[in-house]
This record gives sequence, structure tokens and C-alpha cells, in this order.
Amino acid sequence: MPDLPPGYVMRERVVAQLDAAVRSPLTLVTAPAGWGKTAALVAWARAVRIGDSTEVPVVRWVTSHSEHGADVPGQLLGALSAHSEKSDGDDLLRAVDSLQQPHVVVVDDVREISDPDALAELESLVRHGMGRLRLVLSCRRDPSLPLYRWRVNGSLTEVRTADLSLTITETAQLLAAHDVVLPSSTLYALHSITEGWPAGVRLAAMAMRGHPEPERVLDDGGAFSTAVGDFLTGEVIDPLPAETRRLLLEAAIAPRLNAGLVEAITGRDDGARVLAELKGSNAFLTRNAGPGGWYRFHPLFARTLHAELLRRSPERVADLHRRAAAWHGTYGIPAEAMRHALLAEDWAGAVETLDRHWPDIVGGVRYDRPHEAAPHAPASEESTDPRLPLAFAAERLRVGDLEGTRDFLRRCGGDRSAPMFKALTAAEAWLAGDPHRMISEMSEISANTDATPTDESRALALLDEGEARLRLGELGAAGAPLHGALVLAQRAGMAQAQVCAASQLAVLESLRGRLRAAARLGRQALVTADRFGITDATDLGWVRMALAGVYGEWDRIAEADRLLDEALDLAAGDPDLLVSIATVRAKLRHGSGRLASALEVLHTARRELGGAPLAPSVDRALALTEAELRISGGDLGAARRLVATGGDPDVFPGWAACVDASAALIEGKAAAAATTAAQFATPSADTSLAWTVQAAILTSLAGRALGDRNRVLRGLEVALDIAEEESFRRPFLVGGHPVRDLLANFAPLLPVYHPLAAELAAGSSPLAGGARGGGEGNLVEPLTERELTVLRYLQGTMSNLEIASTLYVSVNTVKTHVKNIYRKLHAGRRREAVERARELRLL
Repeated sequence: MPDLPPGYVMRERVVAQLDAAVRSPLTLVTAPAGWGKTAALVAWARAVRIGDSTEVPVVRWVTSHSEHGADVPGQLLGALSAHSEKSDGDDLLRAVDSLQQPHVVVVDDVREISDPDALAELESLVRHGMGRLRLVLSCRRDPSLPLYRWRVNGSLTEVRTADLSLTITETAQLLAAHDVVLPSSTLYALHSITEGWPAGVRLAAMAMRGHPEPERVLDDGGAFSTAVGDFLTGEVIDPLPAETRRLLLEAAIAPRLNAGLVEAITGRDDGARVLAELKGSNAFLTRNAGPGGWYRFHPLFARTLHAELLRRSPERVADLHRRAAAWHGTYGIPAEAMRHALLAEDWAGAVETLDRHWPDIVGGVRYDRPHEAAPHAPASEESTDPRLPLAFAAERLRVGDLEGTRDFLRRCGGDRSAPMFKALTAAEAWLAGDPHRMISEMSEISANTDATPTDESRALALLDEGEARLRLGELGAAGAPLHGALVLAQRAGMAQAQVCAASQLAVLESLRGRLRAAARLGRQALVTADRFGITDATDLGWVRMALAGVYGEWDRIAEADRLLDEALDLAAGDPDLLVSIATVRAKLRHGSGRLASALEVLHTARRELGGAPLAPSVDRALALTEAELRISGGDLGAARRLVATGGDPDVFPGWAACVDASAALIEGKAAAAATTAAQFATPSADTSLAWTVQAAILTSLAGRALGDRNRVLRGLEVALDIAEEESFRRPFLVGGHPVRDLLANFAPLLPVYHPLAAELAAGSSPLAGGARGGGEGNLVEPLTERELTVLRYLQGTMSNLEIASTLYVSVNTVKTHVKNIYRKLHAGRRREAVERARELRLL
């Protein structure tokens, strides 16, 4: 068995997945070169268990990449007995049947099984049944076996590239093992460009170790790029047949491909077959999950292919870009058509595309493309068209290059009052984080345009207005223009504007608590993006962030976390998106009882902003999320300061009111809490349903403290009505014991039966797949309302005297409450009591 590589990070989730996989007779581990197949199998094989059995299996390791590489049955027989000669099928079956204890045989680096006899023997073995044998094959591509049949009958379990990819946390751990610690923004950028490819992360760590500016390693074209290029060229590109290699290099001028585009670039008429074969060979090409039939290269592989194309066939590059430009123009993807025209130095073609389609190009999605070459602007004497700098400005805008965009806008010698120029300056304002200037620039277009606006220009104006209103936190004013932009973009066939409008609408509806609408619009944005081959746009990061917020409210925590990780890979350094992701992540961790971790997420986000301005809505959401966490930790003073001074107080007033009401309720000021929450406890067009649910719950809790039964029932009914319509779970589950008790005792008294109430009273959610886990249950002797209040303060650092002063009671009273809390929770000290309370979902 090979040794583990230096600095290997043990990944328990992969070990657990392989443990589960070997319940099946055959396990196939398939991934491209450098994806850590061998290391993962070695780490697992050292402590393998089969199912729940306590019996330790015998592990045999065979490296197949040898002169007998194709004879897997023969190697199996050699591993199971003393024989080394070529197997006979009956001998192999007898050897398997005679095993007295469990055996696991790992056949590593299976390049190909082409011998018909070997294939027949292996198929016969699986059909016969392996008894106490478990076979694990490690391959770079699927072997020529009837995998489809074994999937159906349950004989096969597969571990693929996605399973072996490093998560962001694992990426950080691997870097730390090489003495490299990165700021979060650089870590996210590294994970985005490597997509969890272990070899790429390891090469980056080696290049970053000791580097004075490790963040420069990713794009400086130095040791990291050279090492990655050498590895991919030697392991993937050079071993390919000459014709396949030529097709791969030519296709690489477009990082996203479908059959038609491949045919246009290469001149072939079998693009679908070419793509399927390349994907099957695990040439770092993946198919998008959607109906569009699009494929994309791994970012580092795309960079390597482009460098190889320039080295081997530089004379072909311009012509290939012209072909790609023509195809994208024909099929309604003008931004890509313009980019390829610029790369081909077809200045007239680029200007013509921009002139005809500028609303869709300017109002389109933003990309992060560190692996793609940037077009080079010609010298001033090479082009006299004053619109050409605008084409370069639009191209720089789309990759998020603010300074590049401004530079080309300054070079423009045309009419600066023209709608196209004004639209580009409005987009530049958006990129600079200035929504007020964005609205001003777009209003000048409407004021200075004499001609009747087209659907395209109207769609752009509405899209810009809606995006700006959304960032300003004007939720009521953002909906109409965004909906109008989506309708017009669909009618005009504007690919990128459709994706952008649907993405921003998903964000808006998520903020407004219209969870089902947000999920529908988010899926619509993803499907539209797939149809047009848009895969790595920042807008898709916003979609995933919005969907994560929705799934968080639905208590589908694992899915929400996965979506946030995907959103980080698409954030492209956008501070608004990065902070929005952090606020959603903090809410998820808070809901899981991990208060300190939730606060650390927010503190890290603040620390790494580096003075970058935030949109008012994002800034306010960050402050109010932290205020909620401070209340959970018993620091009411900090919570109130955040509400008062954290961002624009006119943004999200309903959310702020809920925070204030929560603090008042903890302080025992039930009347004040009821008055504050009641302002937003009724559904209205101007209030998010999320805040309405929370305000209604707070009103009900305040009513119970006041002995006002009608107030309790009114608040509970409003909250449950909305929860059943939109599938809210989180506001009830994070409320802990007080809310569960409210549901158990008062929901049965409502005039209409709410089946959701019984489920929520139990603290579980079928949408999350059952109970949330972790010691939920009821205390033999429940805590009183005042004890629960004191318990919340125990999470923080306040002394008994400070708690007494805050609650306007004597310190002896607080000591009595603390003593009762310890007794009821079977705890001996403060930390133990808090941990026990979180296990019971009391906090």
C-alpha cells in the first residue's frame, strides 16, 4: 500500500462515504488526474469497516498500472491467494467462495480493461456474487463494464469527482498543512479557480509558502501557473491521441461549449460525440446540469489549453475566435460574440455587435474569468472608430475590472451624451457600488432620448433601476421595474438581461419572505443561464445566496450550506455578495446553536472588507444579523447600538423592530415588546413576510407574558398562516422552548386546525429529513419564563450583578434563578448549563 503524501489532510466525510460504498460488492472511484483517488483510498483502507460489523477485513492493495494492468481478475486471484499466474474464471470464483473472513481488494490506477476474457470474468464474478469480497476499482475513466446494469441491481456504488473535491474548509486545512494561511477572500478565489482539485491546491500551497504576497500567486503567471501547466500537459494533454488533442486545443478558445459551437469552431459535424468522448475520458470537462447541453472546462485546464494552443498553433487562434464570434452572434449571445471578436482583433465586428446589442451586453451578468486571456486594445492609429473603446469598456465591465472600464470610458471620443455611453457609465457606477449615481445616469438617458425607446433599452433602464432600488433597500420600489425588465428581456430575447433580472428578483423575493416565488425565480434564472451557456457569472452567485436563504427558512440546512459554498465560488470579489453570503451563513449557524461560530463568520466578513463600501441594504442586513446574535448572547446593549447605528436606519424597519421587541421581551418589558412588534405583525405589501412571522411570534410571546390570551392567539394565527403558505420553519425552531411551548398549549385553541403547529411544537421538520438532532427533549421540570430570560444572559460575559441591574432585580434573585437553572439542567457551571440548553433547543 502506498504512503500518504506529506501534509495530507484526513477527510472524514470521504472516509465515511467509502465506508458506506463498500456495502456494495463493487465500488468504482473515478476522477481525473490529481484528484486524490489513491490518497483517499489509502487513508480509508487503513481503518476500513464494512457496515456495522466489528470484524476487521483483510485489505489487499494492487496497483494495476503495470504490464498486467488489464487483467483485473488475475490480479484479484493473486491478491486472494498465493497464485500469480493468469486466472481461470472457476479458480477465481472458488477463491472468493472459500474466503473465511471479509476481504477488501483495492485495484488502483486501472487505466483500461480491454481484454474480453478479463471483462467476462469480472462480469461473471459480480453476477455470481462476491460473498465476503469487496472490490474497489480506482480509475481515471469508466472501464468498459456494464455499469448501467450494476447500478440498477445495486451491485455498484460510485465515488466521483465531486465527492473527492476539497471543500473550502478542507482547502484551508491543506494550505495550513503547508504553513500557508490566507485571508478569506484569497481562499475563496483559490477554491474558485481550483474547484477543489487537490493537486491544484497542493501546487498553489507550494508556490505560496514563503511568498511575500501569496494572493499574487494565482494570477502572476509564475511558479504556480508553470507547475499546473506542466502537470496537466504531461498527465492529460500529451497522452491523448493526436486528433483528440487537436480538437481539445481548438475547442479551448471557448471555455463553455455545446455541440453546435464545437462544430462551428472545429469544422466537424459530430460535436455531440466529441464532447461526450472528452467528458468520458475525464479530460477536465464537465456537463452542466440542465437542458442546454453545455459543457465547460475546469478553469485551470482552460488556462493550460489556451497556453498550449498559443504555443503550438498561434496562427490558428484569430480564426478560431472569429468562428466562435460568428456562432455566438447567430445564436443570440452577443456579449460572447463581442468578446471573441475583440480577441480575434476583428474591430469592426466587435463594434457592430456592441452597436446592435449594447442593452443586453451592458445590462448582462458579471463574470470572474481569471483563466481567460484579455483582449489587447489596438494603438490609436490602428482604429479610428470612436466606439471601439466602448467595446473594450463593456468587455472590462463584464469581468469586474473597474479601473479598466474607467480607462476605456475616458478614451472614448464619441458623443458622451449618447444612450450607449450613459448606459456604460451607469454600469460603471454599479460596479463602483454607487446605486444613487446609477439611477441618475439612467434617468439622463430617458431625459435626453428623442426617439421611441426599444424593448431592449427599456429593459436595460428598468433592470438598472430595479437593481439600484434593491441595493438601497427599497424593496417595495424594486419589484415593478425588475418584473418589467424580465418581461421585456424575454420578449426581446436578451439572454443575459433575462438571467440578471430573474436573479435579482429571486434576491428580492427572498428578502420579502416570498419564499416560493424566490425559489421559482431562482430556478428560472439557473435554467435560462444553462440554456445560453452562462455558468460562472456573479449573478448566479446571488441566485444561490438567495436560494440558500430560502432553504434556511425551510430548515433544509445541508442544502443551504452547499448553495452558499457554490455562491462563494462565483462571488468574484464582490463585497456585497460576500457579506450577504456571510449573513446567511451566520443565521444558519445560529439556528444550529453555534453562536460563537456565527459571530466569527460576521467578524471575518467585516475584517476583510478592507474599507470597501457596501450597498445600504447589505450594510443594514449585516448589522441586524449581528444584533440578533448579540441578543442570543445576552448582550442587549450591543444589539441596540447595532440597530441604532448599524447602517441606514430607514432600511429594513420591520427587521429592526423585531430586534428591538426581542430585546424588550428578554428584559421583561412585555408591553413595550408587544407595542413594537405589533406594527409589523400584520401582512402588508411593504413588509417582508419573514419579519411579519417573527413580529407575530413576538406579539404572541408578549401576550402570554401579559396574560392577554387574545393577543397570543392573534399573533400565533398570523404566524402559522404565513408559515403554512410559504413553508417557514426557522422562526419557530430557533425560538426554542418558549415558542414550542406556545405552539403546544395555544395552537389547539385556534379556530382553524394547523397541522404544522404539532410538527413545530416537536421541534422537527420533515423538510429537513426528520429531527434536527442533538438531544432534543423536554425537561422533567421546565424553566420558568424568568429563568429562561436569565439563561439567555448566561451565554454572554455579564456578571450576576450586571444581569440583576439589567433586569431591575436584586443580585440575590438572579443567584436564585441561576441555582434553579443549574439544578433543572443538571449542570454544575455556567458553560455546562448553556451547552445543555442549546442541546435542548432552549436557546
